[in-house]
Amino acid sequence: MKNTFYYIASLLMAAVLTACGDEKIAERIGGNEDALTIKHKVGMNVVGRVTVDGSPREGVVVSDGITVVATDKNGEYQMRSSGRQHVFVSIPADCELPVEEGLPKFYKTLDFSKGHIIQRNFNLKRREPSKDFTLVAFADVQIGGKKDVAEFVNPVMPGILNHTSTLKGTVIGISLGDICWNNTDLYADYKREIVKNNFPVFSVIGNHDHNAKYHNDTESDIDFRNAFGPTYYSYNIGDWHIVVLDDIFYRGVTSHNDYDGSITQQQLDWLKKDLAFVDKSKSLIVGLHIPTSRRGSSEPGISNSNELYALIKDYHQVNILSGHVHNNCTTTLAPNMTEYSLGAVMGAWWNHFEHLGVCNDGSPRGYGVFTFSGNELKDEYYIGDETARDYQLKVYPPKEASMRFGRASGALTSPFDAVPLMTDDTHVLINIFNWHTTWKVEVKEDDGQWTVLDRNALTYDPLAVRLLQYGNPWEQRPSAGPGYTDHVFLYSPSNAAWKTITARATDPFGNVYTASANHE
Repeated sequence: MKNTFYYIASLLMAAVLTACGDEKIAERIGGNEDALTIKHKVGMNVVGRVTVDGSPREGVVVSDGITVVATDKNGEYQMRSSGRQHVFVSIPADCELPVEEGLPKFYKTLDFSKGHIIQRNFNLKRREPSKDFTLVAFADVQIGGKKDVAEFVNPVMPGILNHTSTLKGTVIGISLGDICWNNTDLYADYKREIVKNNFPVFSVIGNHDHNAKYHNDTESDIDFRNAFGPTYYSYNIGDWHIVVLDDIFYRGVTSHNDYDGSITQQQLDWLKKDLAFVDKSKSLIVGLHIPTSRRGSSEPGISNSNELYALIKDYHQVNILSGHVHNNCTTTLAPNMTEYSLGAVMGAWWNHFEHLGVCNDGSPRGYGVFTFSGNELKDEYYIGDETARDYQLKVYPPKEASMRFGRASGALTSPFDAVPLMTDDTHVLINIFNWHTTWKVEVKEDDGQWTVLDRNALTYDPLAVRLLQYGNPWEQRPSAGPGYTDHVFLYSPSNAAWKTITARATDPFGNVYTASANHE
């Protein structure tokens, strides 16, 4: 009778939990079934076992995105789950990251159609913890059609591989959202190309990764979840805890762009539980799509960034990685907390082979590379998809720097045909793509002495104007135009007869970059 009571109670509980689920499921892709060998406690409908090299592992964190638990001495966990698509494990730092077809596979699908109690096991393999590792961060691949895919396949991916194939030691990657442009059928094309890096690449959901036929936040991400797994989760490597978040609250009622930049309370609650298992001596990497903040702006990138900061601020070092804006901007949020908002792999827009791809700030289309040792960030740089490692700044002589900006009626044959943006033709313009206020910028005329430039400017990049405003033969898009940037310096040469201006930029990690321009 007692067993019958428990059985009926479990059935009722499972029915209630399923009915009140918040993550609507448009379809189920594979159940990853495991035999039910663990006796479940009353009210629990998901159980499982975590082993490392075949032995039970205690203390491994497992979650469905709502509940967060740790395995017991037998390596077992139990939870009650309501309408969640996945259960996932926060891979310990001394375990290999499971991969499937080249992509991280730290999750299993929950399918209650075949039973009211589900067991999902995770069989991990031990490895020596990686105190040193490299993270490659891609933002806004954003393929939307066959022409975009063709350009991604070549020349972009070969250009990326020219550099990523040279990286040594442990390497992981993260794609910071907008993997596609409103066309989730292209996820297969993205997967086929990104795995050529030969290191696992985690996935973040972006605003363009939602399916517009669902007019809510809980169904519109189904294609992403089916392709890449949960939209938020965590992972451990070395002395770093990596957290991926979904900061798109999607409605999709009025248009595909009907969304807000925010992190749901459900995620914040999950994050608080997840971080309860992470010692404060560790450092954090937070990956999301929309920036939480932007240097020089008083407006938050997402509406509840302060709630996020409150949860992460006390860890040794915190690095937030974001994309979305298609330009480079580093922001110091606190002495121990920095956000790196990266330029886009696609640039301002896929240009379909018309010219070298640039972001709206004049940076080459590209990605970020971060090197870690212990719980410290040791190096960081941005590199163009198709440019050399040392291409970090561009110097424009006065004729180019005094570009004229504005769309006039009729065909424009030159950027000098419209209204002047600058009032004189004497300034040299220096664009340092990955600049932050912690950098040192110097300039010299010919063989003269170096002069420190300590005042940056807010303006447009001349190349971005020329290519995106005047040389834009493909379909026009507002987001693909040139944008203001503050990683620019203006210099007026003291000698009107100068021959060469050289700029030198030194970043906080000791990297020194130079570029020059000759007098016309």
